[in-house]
Amino acid sequence: MMIVNDQNQRTRRLAILCIVCFVLQLALAPYLALAAGHVNFCLVCAFVAAFMGGGVAPLWVAFVSGLFFDLISTTPVGLMALLLVAAAFVLNPGDRDRLVDEPVRCLRDGAFVILAVELLYQLMLLLVSPGAPLFDVLFLRWLPASLLDWLCLVPFVLVLSRTKSDVLTLGGGAKKSFPGKRYKL
Repeated sequence: MMIVNDQNQRTRRLAILCIVCFVLQLALAPYLALAAGHVNFCLVCAFVAAFMGGGVAPLWVAFVSGLFFDLISTTPVGLMALLLVAAAFVLNPGDRDRLVDEPVRCLRDGAFVILAVELLYQLMLLLVSPGAPLFDVLFLRWLPASLLDWLCLVPFVLVLSRTKSDVLTLGGGAKKSFPGKRYKL
């Protein structure tokens, strides 16, 4: 069996991930709300790209995702982009594909970082435009938005952890035969 490292496959996967998340952010996110917290598919895109690894590419995906979110919302431009780049760097500073290796740890780490990013984002918005009570910011925006973000992260991690990240087998791969079976799989 020959294993080929295909850089274009990683680029294609990141491009498809970005397109899917951006379409979901535009079409579905305004309607998915719990209390006053809305889901952020751009955050999900940045986190999944960070879990995939790949050097600098996840940081660019995080920046573009954050900038896209800032441009379609009524918040200061660059705030979410900054937070997502920092979060992507924290989640996977190496070149390892954590989705395939340890999906459960990705979900756990993602939950903690989602809580931190959403809290910083809500507190920065509170500083920029005071007027909302702290109770509303924490319990009606931060916690519901964090829960929705994590619930949307789960299917992406589970689906993408089942696929091979950078390995392309040529020639059909290895054949396995099971004892007592007539056909080879």
